[in-house]
Amino acid sequence: MIGCSCSNTPTKKRRIIKLSFESPQHSHNSFNKNEGVNHFLISITETEIIWLKLDSMEALLLQVYQPCTTSDKEVVEKKPTSLIRQKLQQYIPILEWLPNYKWKEHFHGDVIAGLTVGIMHVPQGMAYASLAGVPPVYGMYSSFFASSIYMFFGTARHISIGVFAVASMMVGAARLRLAPDLPLSASNASSVNPADYPLGEPIDPLIFTSALTLLVGVVQVIMGVLRLGFLTTYLSDTLVSGFTTGAAVHVFTSQLNKVLGVKLPRHEGIGMIVRMYRDMILSLGSVNFVALGISIFGILFLDLGRTFINPMVKKFSPIPPPLELILVILGVIISQIFNLHDSYDIKTVYNIPRGFPSPSIPRLDFLPALISDAVPIAVVCYMFVMSMGKLFAKKHKYKTDATQELYAIGIASALSSFFPVYPVGASLSRSSVCEMSGANTQLYTVFSSLLLLTVILLLGPFLEPLPMCILACIVIVSLKSLFMQVKELPRLYKISKYDCAIWLVACLSTVLTDVTTGLVISLVFALFTLVLRQQWPTFSNEVLHDETPRQHIPEGVEIVRFGGALHFANVTLFLDKMSESIGRVPEGESLIEGRTIILDGSPIANVDTMGVDALRDVFNDSKKSGVQLFYCGLPEDVLSVLRNDENFSSVVPSSTFFSSIDQCLLSLSQQQSV
Repeated sequence: MIGCSCSNTPTKKRRIIKLSFESPQHSHNSFNKNEGVNHFLISITETEIIWLKLDSMEALLLQVYQPCTTSDKEVVEKKPTSLIRQKLQQYIPILEWLPNYKWKEHFHGDVIAGLTVGIMHVPQGMAYASLAGVPPVYGMYSSFFASSIYMFFGTARHISIGVFAVASMMVGAARLRLAPDLPLSASNASSVNPADYPLGEPIDPLIFTSALTLLVGVVQVIMGVLRLGFLTTYLSDTLVSGFTTGAAVHVFTSQLNKVLGVKLPRHEGIGMIVRMYRDMILSLGSVNFVALGISIFGILFLDLGRTFINPMVKKFSPIPPPLELILVILGVIISQIFNLHDSYDIKTVYNIPRGFPSPSIPRLDFLPALISDAVPIAVVCYMFVMSMGKLFAKKHKYKTDATQELYAIGIASALSSFFPVYPVGASLSRSSVCEMSGANTQLYTVFSSLLLLTVILLLGPFLEPLPMCILACIVIVSLKSLFMQVKELPRLYKISKYDCAIWLVACLSTVLTDVTTGLVISLVFALFTLVLRQQWPTFSNEVLHDETPRQHIPEGVEIVRFGGALHFANVTLFLDKMSESIGRVPEGESLIEGRTIILDGSPIANVDTMGVDALRDVFNDSKKSGVQLFYCGLPEDVLSVLRNDENFSSVVPSSTFFSSIDQCLLSLSQQQSV
């Protein structure tokens, strides 16, 4: 170990590093040049730590010259301040990356990406707000506040925080169940029977969503404090794919009434999709064909534009054309020219107030009733944040902090809940465009937020003539990538029947129930498949070793492999399979006399008490049957457990253990030759 101390030389203002070495092999201070590579920790300032790897002791002749204007006492006194600064940078990452921002290299890309993402925020915010059951402008509010706050706390540089389809759908389902069919103002609800409402009184949807957003943020922060970010690892890619495909069916169905221009009641619970399509079929006689025509045009415009125009533009610029914004502008112009609302009974956005509503404290009295909805929404929002964050972090070679992301998205939701907003997460489409547009840091959020702010403060009323069917087109086309996930099924079936089953259960349970229930069912089923895989691991006697092909294994030797951890749930299977192997081992005639079983234990990652007993019992059974049993390739952790168990080590000799199958066969052949 090297210790160091700093002293000042006032005349030359040099910092002299005094090094001392403590040999790891000796208790006294000495030097030994032959003791190999050593690692040393040297502190140069109160904030710098340098690790040096020294191959010889000559490297200890190290001098560091550096101006030193503070005494050792002052350095010690500054350490608490340094720790506080480090903690602040840990929980507020912008304090670390913004002072080191590379303006010449990163600013241009962040500006372009920010403006591009801001353009996408406007139509998507308005479109997804309808899924949540709130007026379109509140989708823009949600994206503005959440993304602006996330910039200070997040570690993912390329994700776009804001409203997205799945979370919007979950919020809308919760609102429909707990605050059904309410006007935006509940001032005239005094004559309504409170017993008709799940929360005991009529609740303004905006008050409801703000309270839900607060609770979602609190849940995410608590998950961060408890470091529960690892729980999302149980939401496998297969599960998420099936779940989001099922959720896309709900989102698509919810937009058909706007596409057809008909009024349809919304349903909830098991079979809600079936009931919604039943109502739709019954309403086909009242279809507004003008709305249907506009919708067909909008869907074709967006889909064909993404399929043909975007690839052409990509050859010249990484920034895709803002097709959604162009469609919104066209929709506003056509609606104004032909007066679609009055002349053709086309439902429009109608009212977008300028500016922001005044902040207010969310209602806290009915938060307990929202827990069952807040928890799955919190998990889904975080799941999208982390999946997008890890994707781009891997591509651009930086790291995201899972726990800090919980804090970031949780704080963003909790603080923004003082305005009429609803929970947000990371959008796949906006995040992809953000990354392709050249974003380098979270600073791009400043420019996307400024564009959103401009629309909210100045341009909102110009969007009032926009037909709602145009917003439905934007939502529907954005679901295409989710529906295309069905193509994964053949590959999943070939690779893993379990994964295929998880996908189908996740998708079908979400479609046949609702989004929240589908998530719970799919998660429970995925965990159940883990139990099944552990309880019935593979057991094979067709082991082909890299250096020992089957044809080189002598007669009288059976090699078997148990493909998983050995524990209480599968010891019965293990004993049964080993008993079968012991009974069918043929008598050796050439290289090996007698009968031998080699157990390839390399996949046995761990054992419990019953597993240890099973390994001992199978040794006794093979011995009684006149069969030699050898254990090969057991991991060191398993070997340590076996050595420390007296009941096992007193029965099974150490000579039965080999590090590989090749070593075991070589040992057997040498014994035979002797």
